[in-house]
Amino acid sequence: MKIEVLANPGSGRGLGTERARRIAELLSARGHQVGFHPGRSRADAVAWTNQACTWAERLVVVGGDGTLSAVLDGLGNESPPLVISPLGTANLLGHRLKLSSRPEDAVVLVERGERQLLDVATVRYRHERAQRKRQAFLCLGFGFDGELMRRMDAQRSGPITKAHYLKYIGEALRHWDPAPQRVFADGEELGVFSYGIFSGLGSYGSPQFRLCESTLDDGLWELVLFDNINLLKGSLYAIAAAGGQLPKLPGVMVRQIRHLRLEGATPTPLQVDGDHVGDTPLECSLDGMQVPILVAS
Repeated sequence: MKIEVLANPGSGRGLGTERARRIAELLSARGHQVGFHPGRSRADAVAWTNQACTWAERLVVVGGDGTLSAVLDGLGNESPPLVISPLGTANLLGHRLKLSSRPEDAVVLVERGERQLLDVATVRYRHERAQRKRQAFLCLGFGFDGELMRRMDAQRSGPITKAHYLKYIGEALRHWDPAPQRVFADGEELGVFSYGIFSGLGSYGSPQFRLCESTLDDGLWELVLFDNINLLKGSLYAIAAAGGQLPKLPGVMVRQIRHLRLEGATPTPLQVDGDHVGDTPLECSLDGMQVPILVAS
């Protein structure tokens, strides 16, 4: 087969390139035609994908959820199957699909993996007074969630660890100024909220924090809205999410929808797949785009 391998050199504290080279070597030894590309940036990963998917029969992505998010932006309507070798901070999709980090197991997936379709959403938002668009598979968040990622992106340098999140969560809770947004879900106005998460995987931040039940390929994402958040409520939400009980808490609304629209008198920060991208207004739609991920049979 014709196979292209992408490495995120920054993933796994610098182990991404080494693992990707090993996968490429193993595939070449088995007679496959293999290309190898060490990514340099999100834009570089998008460009690589756009070109590679026109001829490759498999795309192998070595990195975390952020690397996969960049790859999705480069895919067209017809995508070759993807093989993910998880090597990031949270690896939410890797945990959900029970993907192995061993190079040998990635080779097995290339040759004999079964297809699992993954719903991909199109997100439109505002960035520096311009309208932007990108694809997403993981989640988007507005309000507190967007403020958290805004502070993290502005201050961090190098790989992020789970310990960093605690620091930035504390800062965001102390300094965040809520800007309520009017929420429309599949055309229905649900009310005004300052904080919410729209998720494709049903988990957030860590595999242990379950927002709600979720199916990867049903054409729906799960919208979770909170009437308010502070240190106490945030702690209660985290405990409930760890036990899979978040939707049962008062002040939490959960809906399965295809289209989300947010607008408010004052813009609020947004994060998409873990990146601070800009501010509201926002539109997010699931329009039938699905990407095939190879998983163990």
